[in-house]
Amino acid sequence: MITVHIIDSQQIYVRSEQVDPFMRLPDGAIISDAPPAVSPPQVVRWTGSGWEILPERPPAPPAPPTPVPRTCTRRQGRLALLQNDLLDDVEDAIAAIPDPAQRRAAQIEYEADTWDRGNAFLQGMWQQLGGTEEGLDDLFRLAVTL
Repeated sequence: MITVHIIDSQQIYVRSEQVDPFMRLPDGAIISDAPPAVSPPQVVRWTGSGWEILPERPPAPPAPPTPVPRTCTRRQGRLALLQNDLLDDVEDAIAAIPDPAQRRAAQIEYEADTWDRGNAFLQGMWQQLGGTEEGLDDLFRLAVTL
């Protein structure tokens, strides 16, 4: 049996375990000298070549942003617009397009079964309403949850 030291995703020491060296090591296991003893709130972090004592656990890194969906259904998109109090604004903006052919094309885009994040009409309408690229990304993230 050997002693391994288990570290978490922040490289912070969690515990030590006795394991069979011929078996698969537990996730986060390292083989090294024992970490130094500390008193809370101190923690011990593995640096890759040794242990360091930190006065306290560092804050967790922010979660990576949720990927932006490429598409959502019309129902999902309309519900997301409704939740953001924008559904009437979009429909009013389409109704206010003076050119009948452009208004009809806008209505066809709006009534498509699937809304594509990269659609030029959708992006133009969003900008006309004062939205940002990040806001449109957030709207699509919300939409696919509805």
